Amino acid sequence: MEKMKKETPAGVMAGRSGAPHGDGVDVRIAALFDDLTESEKRLAEVVLEAAGDLSAFTAGELAARADVSAATAARFFRRLGYESYGDLRRSVRGARAWGSPLYELSSTERPADFARHIAQDIENLQRLAAELPAAALADAIDLLASAKRLHVIGFRNSAVLAAYARNLLAHVKPDVRLLPLAGQTLAEDLVGLGPEDVLVVFGFRRRPPSLREMMAAVRDSGVRILLVTDASAARTAHLAHVTLRCPNQGASLFDSYVAPMSLIGHLASALGVAMGEAAENRLAMIERFHQRLEPLTTAGRRLPKG
Repeated sequence: MEKMKKETPAGVMAGRSGAPHGDGVDVRIAALFDDLTESEKRLAEVVLEAAGDLSAFTAGELAARADVSAATAARFFRRLGYESYGDLRRSVRGARAWGSPLYELSSTERPADFARHIAQDIENLQRLAAELPAAALADAIDLLASAKRLHVIGFRNSAVLAAYARNLLAHVKPDVRLLPLAGQTLAEDLVGLGPEDVLVVFGFRRRPPSLREMMAAVRDSGVRILLVTDASAARTAHLAHVTLRCPNQGASLFDSYVAPMSLIGHLASALGVAMGEAAENRLAMIERFHQRLEPLTTAGRRLPKG
């Protein structure tokens, strides 16, 4: 089942509310999401959707969008560890985690620094190792191994992650499909999926609105869902059977995808071990095809004389 992190990440101090102080609003919401009331969850989703431009909304407007009272909103912001909504707005305005590339470029005062870029990627990997629950990782591998068919999908920047995951997973398991197929609509790709299928979704920000509706539709068909995402996912994570969250903070304009790429490699390798002899036989067949097809190229063989 979905593992919304309730434990406090290493190096972060939690306040009386249990929310991790010092982190962005996305991380704070993720840490508490499972314990929120239904009204608070609605408000959390509204806040996450508006987090890139909270300065444009008053607390009352957010409460109205979520159909909650002003008192509920005030309690919710305090539960996240903020003194008030104004405190939250100032925190988001000063944070880099929610910036679009345009915002990051306009707000950057110092030149891009390669050493800082690499240091941020290393920090993301260290956080992934420290914060990813072992139980959620084990559940994800079990989900992949038990599926008769795997379908992998991602939009925008997540499409690159989905393509890489499909490539690695197909080495150790048959019938792994990348969606959507060229020239097909999502409806045509998703029809017929059922309990024997697993949909692997890469849902890093910014997620298109259609992603959640697609996940809801396939879940209604009995499809099990593995979601690989960042800390900002709330509504999409609620639909997944297993959720794996990766730090994706970038050092400059763009988010970093080093941590999810590393996680993909581990998932594929662990799946191969879990599949055992079946994976070994598949890899052996791939090697035989390599040996048969590679002589058709000039690489590694002597060209005929003349």
